[in-house]
Amino acid sequence: MNRLKMVSAVVVAMTVFAGCSAKEPTTGDFMRMHAADEKAMGLDQKEIAKNWDKGLALKQSGEKLLKHGEKLVKSGEQDIMTGKNEIEQGNKDIIDGTKLSNESERVFREKYPDLKLELK
Repeated sequence: MNRLKMVSAVVVAMTVFAGCSAKEPTTGDFMRMHAADEKAMGLDQKEIAKNWDKGLALKQSGEKLLKHGEKLVKSGEQDIMTGKNEIEQGNKDIIDGTKLSNESERVFREKYPDLKLELK
């Protein structure tokens, strides 16, 4: 877009200078002015197309990152759920194991009061 403005400024300047010389612009002058405009428009259109290509590449890259990120989050959520279940089961096993050990020790002491459970 800046190139279009620059070329337009050159065209305006050419027109002003042509007017200052008291000479009417010729058909050739107008052709050159239009050619300069077309060239600037072509450069502007190329820049716009280049930016569109960059935008498309960014969009495609973003879509890949989004899918990968969603996959990681889903996997992470499953890992968290598995971890919480293991913590819950671990706590239950500790409680049940402590109860079972304590009950076994109590029963052993009742049945065999003369036997020691400690090392001397």
